[in-house]
Amino acid sequence: MDNEKAIETLKKMLEKPSLDAEEKEAVMTALGVLGWVKLAKSRVQAAKEKRDQSLQWP
Repeated sequence: MDNEKAIETLKKMLEKPSLDAEEKEAVMTALGVLGWVKLAKSRVQAAKEKRDQSLQWP
């Protein structure tokens, strides 16, 4: 499952009234972790693109 789908699934879970406070906190923590993973991946990708651009001949 990719991060986008996991985030959407977790957001849907938060809307369910059957979750207690501890379960909601666990889902929110998972969303936070996925957010940081997504940010890290985009930073790595941007660094690779910047590196590749600097290696190109003018």
